[in-house]
Amino acid sequence: MAHFEYSAVISAPRSKVYDFLTDITNLKLIMAPDYKIELTSPLTKMKAEEEYQLRVTRYGISMLWGVMIEDFKPNEEFRDRQTYGPFALWVHTHKFEDHGPGTLLTDLIEYDVPFGLIGKLADDIIIRRELQKIFRHRHEKLQSLLL
Repeated sequence: MAHFEYSAVISAPRSKVYDFLTDITNLKLIMAPDYKIELTSPLTKMKAEEEYQLRVTRYGISMLWGVMIEDFKPNEEFRDRQTYGPFALWVHTHKFEDHGPGTLLTDLIEYDVPFGLIGKLADDIIIRRELQKIFRHRHEKLQSLLL
């Protein structure tokens, strides 16, 4: 299993950052511009044991990605787990901590790639670099939207 972590201080109160990120419709606002995100399941307020389905499109290739909200601690953290999609395993924990007048936002990802050795090679060459790009963009975009 691989691990990825990205943290940044967002210049907004924790409750504001948390409220923004727990509105799943905001995901498309913070994704890297070369990804198109479409929520295909009914919109509900995010809560534990709720499942969402997204259509993720990049380079004209679309795939469905199902996620289940596993853990939900208001203004502290929430965790989602892929139920189906591109990874053999994907668990994403979003942590929110006060940092002066702002919020330290930490994204922790535990994941496994499919396709054995070829997947591990793709992780080393492409996936980890892509995760870095995606989460850097998400945090920068979040910062600009919440100023």
